[in-house]
Amino acid sequence: MKFLLVVLSLTLIIGSAAFVQGGPCPEATEQLGDAPNVTTWPPAPYRWRDIATNLYAQSYQDEYHYDDAVVTVTYTPCECLTFAGHLSAVNLKPNFAYQIKIVGKPTGLWGTEGDDATNEMIGYTGRWWRTQPNTGNSSDADYNANHENPDYIFEGYLVLDFFLTSPDGTAEVDFALDSSYHVLFWEHQRTPGVCDSPVKYATVTGGAGDPAYDTDVGPTDIGVYAEIERLCTGTTTMPLGEYNCRFLLSEESFHGTAEGDGYWASAMSYDYLQFEVVDSLSDVPDLPGAARLGQIHPNPFNPLTTIQYDLERPTAVNIDVLDISGAMVRHLIAGVQMPAGSHTVDWQGRHDDGRRMASGVYLVRMRAAGIEQTKAVTLIK
Repeated sequence: MKFLLVVLSLTLIIGSAAFVQGGPCPEATEQLGDAPNVTTWPPAPYRWRDIATNLYAQSYQDEYHYDDAVVTVTYTPCECLTFAGHLSAVNLKPNFAYQIKIVGKPTGLWGTEGDDATNEMIGYTGRWWRTQPNTGNSSDADYNANHENPDYIFEGYLVLDFFLTSPDGTAEVDFALDSSYHVLFWEHQRTPGVCDSPVKYATVTGGAGDPAYDTDVGPTDIGVYAEIERLCTGTTTMPLGEYNCRFLLSEESFHGTAEGDGYWASAMSYDYLQFEVVDSLSDVPDLPGAARLGQIHPNPFNPLTTIQYDLERPTAVNIDVLDISGAMVRHLIAGVQMPAGSHTVDWQGRHDDGRRMASGVYLVRMRAAGIEQTKAVTLIK
């Protein structure tokens, strides 16, 4: 049996295209391919149970292949604060859980195509997998002690988000690289911790006439969440720099040991993902009459940071703070006419309603003299 093609469109943006004012880099679009057993837990069997543990039909197990899928990723390689975007999926495994990862490429495995600096930045933000010797999960301490030994190879990987497919194998999900996770759990399997992700809910249903089932299943309501690896949900930031890594979708197995439970198998990947994490989203030239968003100091900050800006002529100024999704947090200057010269305004890490904001990356946006500029600032606690 031939299945419908899977098309995932991952548009990697910063909340809204409005934040990127042109720039030297056009959007890049790449296609993911089948990626069996390409990272962690090799050799890893696929999972053939849905998130309610219903076993898929044997005919479905025999005939479904990820190489029947078409997966594309679209992103802006530079002038990018961090990864964020939207995932659309058709005809993935129904009622199923997938992890979204970026994975490093150590030169011990990839040779000249590898990038040890990227691998290290990802590993310190996410997790370590020791490829050799004694294959298995590792730690910062193990990496620090042994990574210069040629007998040791460590692979850094970061689980940044996850999603659940619908009963027909589709999904629509916005994601942002603002979290570092370990694995997924069912809500009934383990009580969520205070720093774990919010629970995502799905209703599992299926019928004997569906390709994946040979009996009617459900409806069963299931809640799934991600166990935190570092910091708390929504507070992870990527180190500044250029990245050369892999983009990966992998199956979640929920620590099952029964037939068809799987073992965190890799599903789809693109192995040559390149992007740059910078602290400013726009490079605006110093034109006559222009306004310029200057230094934000300290950055990271707690409890107060000072935002500097320059005006070459009197003009109305708007300076706002937004969260990483583009939602308004604080109006610092709202259309005030300011004289020419250098100015500053403070932000104390609070919302317009006075509440203290959570740790994480925020966007400082200035609109003045017909120019929009945005820079990142990190609030820590």
